[in-house]
Amino acid sequence: MLAPQVRFWGLFWLGALTGPAAILSTVLITEAPRYDPSCPDRFPEGAVVRVVTGGESRSLAPGFAASAYPAVSFDGKRVLFAGKAKPGDAWQVWEIALAGGAPRRITAFPEDAIAPFYATADGIVYARHTSAGFQLELAPLAGGAGERLTFAPGDHIPSGVLRDGRILFDAPHAASAGRDVYTVYTDGSGVETIRCDHGRDRYGASEISSGDIVFASGGRLARFTSARAVQLDVPQAGGEFAGRIAEVAAGEWLATYRPAGAGTYGVYRWKPGQGEPEKVWTRTGADAADPAVVEAREVPRRHPSGLGDRDGANLLCLNAYTSRSEKVPPGTVAAVRVWGLDDRGTPELLGQGGVERDGSFFVQTPADRALRFELLDRAGKVVAAEKGWFWARRGEQRVCVGCHAGPERAPENAVPEVLRHSTEPVRIGVVK
Repeated sequence: MLAPQVRFWGLFWLGALTGPAAILSTVLITEAPRYDPSCPDRFPEGAVVRVVTGGESRSLAPGFAASAYPAVSFDGKRVLFAGKAKPGDAWQVWEIALAGGAPRRITAFPEDAIAPFYATADGIVYARHTSAGFQLELAPLAGGAGERLTFAPGDHIPSGVLRDGRILFDAPHAASAGRDVYTVYTDGSGVETIRCDHGRDRYGASEISSGDIVFASGGRLARFTSARAVQLDVPQAGGEFAGRIAEVAAGEWLATYRPAGAGTYGVYRWKPGQGEPEKVWTRTGADAADPAVVEAREVPRRHPSGLGDRDGANLLCLNAYTSRSEKVPPGTVAAVRVWGLDDRGTPELLGQGGVERDGSFFVQTPADRALRFELLDRAGKVVAAEKGWFWARRGEQRVCVGCHAGPERAPENAVPEVLRHSTEPVRIGVVK
């Protein structure tokens, strides 16, 4: 554990690196005996958030046994963080004025709550530990009961909030044997991966001023941009990048970085494609990570919820033959089978419905639980199956172009055959 009064060596003042025009007024940096980006709890041996201003540094929450995961408010005056007031406490979400004062506790759970972010003008998102792993919750900033947003197995860890109001988060993906980058609306609807070119471990995503999504993958940085349907690598320096970046200015980032041969992570300033990262903050024998620049920014757009007041969720597939990964010969699919996970995490068959000649189907499934589809031929043999799990909220109406078609694909301008027969979905595993 790093005590608040510990003195730091190897500290570099930000402005000294590139001149007065590049001075940053205030930056939050997390110091820890060990930073492990592969774990949901990235600071297994404790941590302390430090506020760096004008070449001086102080603890964000003096007297706390541990503090980590800082996130700055939209007006730039307050900070959310996960903290442990006493040794042995679970991580909980707290808020503190940047100018100082007593922290205000927002959550009070027996289990850990980590990685908080300001999500709306009056709401926050964080990851709360459950029997199924960490799951996202949205709660009032003033405190009170939160609403669960994610329902698939594994650890779901928020990494930011997009300007359009969607929440960025990391979660497992079966095709990559690791994590991928997802988005979900603040009512838990519309969950999807940002791209469908799976196969690499991706995490720690954040949106930069251009609208691109930058994330860490395999010790490197990469990005998604609206003009391309696949991951683009960022020009790399030697060494290893980890976690989220913080944008200082367009094309200039603060990043968690470990030079080749170095034993610890530090915070470095870098212009991609323009030389080696420049040291900003390091300390011998400890890691420094998760930089956050203190600045005001716009509140994300509010998403008007389209959830209805009915049992289950309506899911329409326009064409099950449309897929980027599995090529299913047209005319071979006769039915769709739906699986769910019970309260113990055990798969259970919920039922099945028919698939039309054009590959369309329309089903109503249970809400707020993990789901998975399988496509069957006329003999009942599985011809294609989802490898991972997804969910839909109560009252959600969702339309997919195909099975694993990718969120960037536009549908054909045609009415699916299933809706020519009926606008009532086949009810699977829901009360009739």
